[in-house]
Amino acid sequence: MKKRQTKKKQTKDYSMIINALIITIIAVIAAFAYISGGKKEEVKPQTDNNRQTNVQVKKEQPQQIKQENQQILPPFENYKFKYTYIIDIKGYVKNFILDLPIPQNEEDRQYISDYKMSIEPSKIYKDDINTIAQFSMPNLYNQQIILTTEGIAKVRTYNIKLAQAMNNNKLPEKDLSKYLKSEPYIESNDPYIIGIANKIKGNTQEEIIQNIYEYAQKNMTYKVMQNIGAKKALQIKQGKCSEFSNVMTALCRAKKIPARIVMGNIAREKYTQHNWVEVYFDKYGWVAFDPTTQATVVNIRDANGKLVRQEKRYDTSHDKLRYITSGRNKYSTYNISYSVSDRKGGHARVTEKVEISKI
Repeated sequence: MKKRQTKKKQTKDYSMIINALIITIIAVIAAFAYISGGKKEEVKPQTDNNRQTNVQVKKEQPQQIKQENQQILPPFENYKFKYTYIIDIKGYVKNFILDLPIPQNEEDRQYISDYKMSIEPSKIYKDDINTIAQFSMPNLYNQQIILTTEGIAKVRTYNIKLAQAMNNNKLPEKDLSKYLKSEPYIESNDPYIIGIANKIKGNTQEEIIQNIYEYAQKNMTYKVMQNIGAKKALQIKQGKCSEFSNVMTALCRAKKIPARIVMGNIAREKYTQHNWVEVYFDKYGWVAFDPTTQATVVNIRDANGKLVRQEKRYDTSHDKLRYITSGRNKYSTYNISYSVSDRKGGHARVTEKVEISKI
């Protein structure tokens, strides 16, 4: 009897132990499953969110940059241009030569398409910086010849603001010495010009150039006249676009800053040929300035509306005009030369007509 009871008790004890073990194992499994499941639930959303954020940054960052650039960078505009050259020959001309710079593609500022000439040039050649179409016409007598060139220009003004916004680190040009030299109309080594240049200060290259630009604007009055050069223009304080450009170029060169004359047309229907300036920046390369931009007279009045004084306000943004560039280191959109017979005198004259329209 005692043995049976003992055996029963042992069996009961074993069952309790087994049940306890089973319960413990189930509890451990449940806890592990809960912890593992909880971690998955916590980690998964974080991982998904991180991935989503990264994707959004990759997608949005270029859009933000693009939008910022669109606000800063002036857009390109398309212009149709047509130049008509009316060649009038009086008497006998043995050999007439007309040289026309051909507008070229220029990175960031000008792209030319559909360019054509009504007369095939005798040759096309390059000088140190321009591409020239030359028309050579022999034995002309009392006649008129009409030559047209036309095309489409996609242009925007490439100014210092644009250069800074684009952060253009241009490769330096190998030889800039020719843009530092004194030459006819740009007398950068003349003591009179050097004296003025020495008074123009600035902490950076940008400041010096900006101050030269403003000096040319504020100390010159526009007047149509023959090209007289930088020195004379500074002395009499007047001249047309070529004089404004000569003055700025000469003062830059006197400060050992490379500068050059640019020739072409303002992209407006009522303007014909024009001269402006390009200055070389160490960081950005060649950047355009138009010192011919004139001052606006502003009336200053008191509280009662009475005129107190007048002030000249100068537009120093130099970023409101667009230009179709034809050539550099030149003052005219064309050059002519001709020879006459020993027996008969002759004369050649060229009249230029410019048509520019926005498309």
